[in-house]
Amino acid sequence: MSKSYVIGIAAAIFATFSWALNFLSPYMMGDFGPVDFITLRFIISGCIGLVVIRVYWPGDPVLSWRSTMMAGLLGVLGYALYIGCIMGSVLHGGAIIAPAFLSATPVIVAITGNLINRTVSWSSFCAPIILAVFGLVATNYGILVSVLDGGAPSYLVAVGYALGAVLAWLMFSILNQKILAKIPQVHSGLWTGLMMSGAGVSVLLFLPFGLVFGVYSYPHIDLRLDNTLPVFAAASALACFASVGGAWAWNIASQRLPMALSGQLISVETIFAAAFGLIAENRLPTGLEMLGVIALLTGATIAIKVMTPSYRAGSSVQA
Repeated sequence: MSKSYVIGIAAAIFATFSWALNFLSPYMMGDFGPVDFITLRFIISGCIGLVVIRVYWPGDPVLSWRSTMMAGLLGVLGYALYIGCIMGSVLHGGAIIAPAFLSATPVIVAITGNLINRTVSWSSFCAPIILAVFGLVATNYGILVSVLDGGAPSYLVAVGYALGAVLAWLMFSILNQKILAKIPQVHSGLWTGLMMSGAGVSVLLFLPFGLVFGVYSYPHIDLRLDNTLPVFAAASALACFASVGGAWAWNIASQRLPMALSGQLISVETIFAAAFGLIAENRLPTGLEMLGVIALLTGATIAIKVMTPSYRAGSSVQA
């Protein structure tokens, strides 16, 4: 296994770890609403993105105007819009709909990646996909049951938002990997800075509309320093690690791994998210949850093995 491949796998795992921190957001918002928290987080992410652009732009080949704009739009699609859809789902259906639908994302991305760019034969790809499906269902079983039990009309809106989040991430994954493949000389730091700047601009543009339609909570709460400072610190931490750090690591992985493998590795996020959730709930995992985690780890391990260049060199790719 080449050094570049190892770096790509490590970067993908770090990205999933940082994204799993998003599941701690409800415990960090204080008296603020989710839209307030998202706005603050991506304004900070955008500011960090501008600093990163300033650092990496001079030593990097100048990107075309089209590529620069595309990076910003990808930041809107894969981060601001994606997280906005998740929060919309949470607001209309509680915190159960979005995770249930998003749990299918790794499988969808992996299958789509192998359809677009055949990396391995479907027979080799079958085992990790089946293990991923089983692991995701097992770890999200309680959520899935709750979704099936809910029949209120608001749940249909929540499902719509959740499907929007899945579609946004799928489009982001495909477009980001295809564009980076065309400009391999671009530094992952520069690309990340442009993405985060785009996400920051998008939430600033949404700000006046949000005020008009009353989606923000901050005009109605006490803005004392002891009330706002912890929220600002939490938003800054997520901006650094879950937004900028996660995007940077994912861009590194996208430049080094086939989409079929990077999509499969997204399932590792479920393991980290489950661990954070168990810590927050102060409980041990159930037997089914443990079985799901083992299946996810096994599936990811098999996927890494069958998609390494050394393995593929010794086997032909067949339909």
